[in-house]
Amino acid sequence: MNTFTKLRAFVKLTRPIFLLGGALLHGLGIVITASQGVPIHVGYLLLGQWLVMAIQLTAHYSNEYYDVEVDRLAARQRTLFSGGSGVLASGELSPQTALVAARLCALNALVIIAITLTVEPVVGVIGMVALLGSWFYSSPPLSLMGSGWGELTTSLIVALLAPLTGFILQASRFDPGIVVVCLPLVLIHWAMMITFEFPDFEADRAMGKKTLAVRLGRERAAWLHNALLIFAFTLITSLALYWQAARFVWLALPLGAWQFAGVLWRARRGWSRLQLLTFGAVALFALTTVLWMMGIVIG
Repeated sequence: MNTFTKLRAFVKLTRPIFLLGGALLHGLGIVITASQGVPIHVGYLLLGQWLVMAIQLTAHYSNEYYDVEVDRLAARQRTLFSGGSGVLASGELSPQTALVAARLCALNALVIIAITLTVEPVVGVIGMVALLGSWFYSSPPLSLMGSGWGELTTSLIVALLAPLTGFILQASRFDPGIVVVCLPLVLIHWAMMITFEFPDFEADRAMGKKTLAVRLGRERAAWLHNALLIFAFTLITSLALYWQAARFVWLALPLGAWQFAGVLWRARRGWSRLQLLTFGAVALFALTTVLWMMGIVIG
């Protein structure tokens, strides 16, 4: 395999599309900061995004390494957002490549955390918590992805800690309003994580990987998914009554209803067309985040 082919395989292993989510959520924190009249420090913005990306990549490469056997078994059910990149399972790159990349990214994250401790110690602590949660999502001895807590842990890291990183680095303070904004996003992200487990369900169960879907069974996991969406949009409704910034988030409701109906239909009729389901879950999370940002900017 020549250098160009290996490089292309490594890019495929990295799955850059996932990095957009971290940038979007970190950007949400920046938007909230700007809406409060705080001047944006470009250096801190880049530092925060660097930290978020390093932690994301650590989690991603580590998951690729530790999940290679499940990914190999689930190859036929792979979607754009589930089942891994397929690069390790197909033999295009060795699993050791992903492990080395994960360790280098973790080391990079530790360097950035050390820097942030000198700038804003709270962000350094947040970064360390996020890094530990990301590393042990896949890595033993915790292997959170098979504990029943991995989905929620990931959702808190992505949909709460990333925006907090952006906000606190700029504003040098904590604002409980960030938690209010992020809570519906945490719930929608959690639901999204569950949809990612539906295509891999049989492979996960066969390999003894006890994801939340495997622990609950697909039907009960489907009900949890729909309960999370109901709770999220109930919160959004409540917020919209008192806060104008939430009014645009209602535009995501039709897509939320589509996802709700799609999961309900599959739970009753069979688990097919999962590519569409996982894509819809990602679209719902991204759209809700963008609509929050729009509402905050417009005021």
